[in-house]
Amino acid sequence: MKHFIILLQLCLLTHCNLLTPAILKQSVELTRDLYQILGFPQSALNQTEVQISLECGQNIDLDFEIQVVLRSSPCDKEFFDARSSNKLKQNLAFYFSNDTHVPDGQDYDSIMWYKSPLQKYSCLNSHGKIFFKDEKVKNMEVRQLIKSSRKKREVFPGLNGETIDGGTKFSLSTWHPFQTVRVDAIYFLIMKINVVKTPKDVPDDKLYNFTATVEWRGPNGFLSAIDYPLLRFYTMMCVLYAILAIVWLILCLKHFRDILQIQYWIGAVIILGMLEKAFFVSEYSTMNNTGMSSDGIIELAELVSCIKRTMSRVLVIIVSVGYGVVKPRLGKTLNQVAGLGLLYFVLCAIEGLARVSKNHVEAQRQKQIASLPLVIVEVTIFYWIYSSLGTTMA
Repeated sequence: MKHFIILLQLCLLTHCNLLTPAILKQSVELTRDLYQILGFPQSALNQTEVQISLECGQNIDLDFEIQVVLRSSPCDKEFFDARSSNKLKQNLAFYFSNDTHVPDGQDYDSIMWYKSPLQKYSCLNSHGKIFFKDEKVKNMEVRQLIKSSRKKREVFPGLNGETIDGGTKFSLSTWHPFQTVRVDAIYFLIMKINVVKTPKDVPDDKLYNFTATVEWRGPNGFLSAIDYPLLRFYTMMCVLYAILAIVWLILCLKHFRDILQIQYWIGAVIILGMLEKAFFVSEYSTMNNTGMSSDGIIELAELVSCIKRTMSRVLVIIVSVGYGVVKPRLGKTLNQVAGLGLLYFVLCAIEGLARVSKNHVEAQRQKQIASLPLVIVEVTIFYWIYSSLGTTMA
């Protein structure tokens, strides 16, 4: 029985994060002589290439200027924390202009910095996309920050220009990177757009639409530096589940005369775990190859994960109360276990779908609200398991 419980506890582990998209788009409306500043955060590996493309809303005689700043940070919460998204937007001008300072609340010594010269483009005969290109491109530079005296930290790893995995370079003609980052870090690309010339006989306050697209392509694909290790992790877990399923099948066939019904359900849990990890591998591989996420795959993986977790907990409860060992039948306990399992699955599905929802402030609140009842049910299940184990052992 101890071996059953250990095996089932191993099947309880599953987590998923919302993938960071590698292709980021923002639309903006501009008028003459008014500028907009846009921000695009990303976690990137050494040798990640960055491409910027712009699309005009109309094919008209309209000129605009664009300037780009790319800076790094060792702290992911500085740019990715949904709770401070409004503060980040307010600091866009600060990030664009300051290469030797960081906002209040941040504490580090140096950053990687790049600022492009002002570039001018025309919407007339642009034929769709306009690729931003710095003809005199310079590598990113290390800038020491002006801060109060404190202990010095190591500047950055990887300044020798070597990639993490010796990755592959892309040479597609449709790929037009303007900069290559030299250090593993969290990056923030700030783009300033300004309309400088409009068609004649058009009011100065007329709005013009632009769409800016920023693509980050790493040495191994489009996955961010945070998400790329998870591709290997889920692949390894999928293989381990497959091996575990084969071993369990062999053991079941070897002892099929003495096998208990509950052991068939343990095999089902193992298969669900393999299927869950296969969905995650598919999602991460698609993102790595295309830069875009597949609709519904990660949500489906979460639902499969919830089924697996529910079955695992139900089976652990059934084993802990002594079914097949000291109890030939569960009786009324079966209804209690089924009811608790159904409640757990519903709460798990709500929490899981909220966890992989869009990463904004309202979603953060929904995740916190959804996780609270699930934690209460988890505590109830574990209390039931350990109290039942004590009774069964006695």
